Amino acid sequence: NHGGGAFFKFGDFELNRKKWPDGWESFRRINERLHEAGISSIFHTYSFFIDKNSKYVTPIPSEDLAYFTSFTLKDSINDDDTEIVVNESTANISNITGFFVRNSITLRIGKELVEFSDVTKSSPFKFTGCKRGVHGTKALAHGANEKAFHLKELWGLFAPGGETPLFEEIARRTAEIVDKYKFDGIYFDAIDGSDVPGGAENYWYYGTKFIAGEAKNLQT
Repeated sequence: NHGGGAFFKFGDFELNRKKWPDGWESFRRINERLHEAGISSIFHTYSFFIDKNSKYVTPIPSEDLAYFTSFTLKDSINDDDTEIVVNESTANISNITGFFVRNSITLRIGKELVEFSDVTKSSPFKFTGCKRGVHGTKALAHGANEKAFHLKELWGLFAPGGETPLFEEIARRTAEIVDKYKFDGIYFDAIDGSDVPGGAENYWYYGTKFIAGEAKNLQT
């Protein structure tokens, strides 16, 4: 039972209520019927990855979303500004994204998400061509010295930081769904993206941490 799209949102596991008006209770009944027929039912997620329309992103993005680095706003910005000047160098920032590319063009500034189209490679350092209030967030004014976090992304999805409560919450919620709604197993798709929460050097750690976090919460 592969999530995403019209089934359920990765991260918060919100089911499509048009198809399943009773939420996961609907799927408990489906799994019980499958079991009566001698068929096992596997819960197929994208591990800890998070859909951009999940509650952890919109309307207010979680502060626990993983990020590459942070920047400091050099000047205040209005809610319609399309250039964001920062103190730190943007020379190494790439605007290349893709399904297998570990990069995003998304900044989190407070409660707003911003997409940029390019950066300057020399001073003054800027994010340019900015689209404000993306992914259902609200365009806001921000003061000088506020932080802008360059979010991590892979497979078109965000992720939680590896040492955040959100990382643990997704593991716990996965186990809860498997237990409560009678799934027979878990497919840890996207676990090969375990470098995203805490860096490539910690790849081995965060995949194991996530699986162990689910295991300790499983009741059956």
